[in-house]
Amino acid sequence: MYKTDEIIHLKKHEILEWPGDYTVLKGYVACKTAEHLVYFAKQGDTIMVPEHFSQGLLQFQVKEDTTLVSLPEEKPYVMLERRNVLKNRLMASLIMRVRFFSIPAKERLYVLLFQLGREIGIEAGTDCYIPDVLTQKEIGDYISCTREYLCTVRKQLMDEGWIDRGKGWKLLGWERWKSHWGDRFLEADNVLQNSEESLWIEPELRFHAGTSQK
Repeated sequence: MYKTDEIIHLKKHEILEWPGDYTVLKGYVACKTAEHLVYFAKQGDTIMVPEHFSQGLLQFQVKEDTTLVSLPEEKPYVMLERRNVLKNRLMASLIMRVRFFSIPAKERLYVLLFQLGREIGIEAGTDCYIPDVLTQKEIGDYISCTREYLCTVRKQLMDEGWIDRGKGWKLLGWERWKSHWGDRFLEADNVLQNSEESLWIEPELRFHAGTSQK
């Protein structure tokens, strides 16, 4: 069980404003910088809201009604280990952001969808369903394209058999997605793996990179 001292309930679109370490008990949290997506956290993930939050460098917005638990102060070495893992997670995600904007808009959509599948996707058979946590406008903003262009690329992905023709975002053939786009995340994964192998941290606080909900 978690050692907790405070439960926090936030409504959809509210911002987590208090510095500290938190575990998501229910819902989804988007970590953003300058209105660009850095990563998503789901149930069971631990996030760190840094002290410099007030400077607007990072923003943690909940994408549906969300419950978090504020993790209590621990022994200094435990706190250091936990913070190092969380900081390395952020570093790995920022590495991906730098790479992200060096590729064409169509590929950016592929990579964004793959990232969402890794971080918050729900596997169903051979496919991966992305929860309805982003609007088309947000997706267009994140990949820096117009809504019209996003619709064009979305249709191309449907025609090529990458996504389902229904509403929402259902990634068809999740193994194919991983084989085609997984290498984009190798450098970021190595940052996380190296940090976790060099540090011991309580299992329930460890962030499992690159996994999807079952």
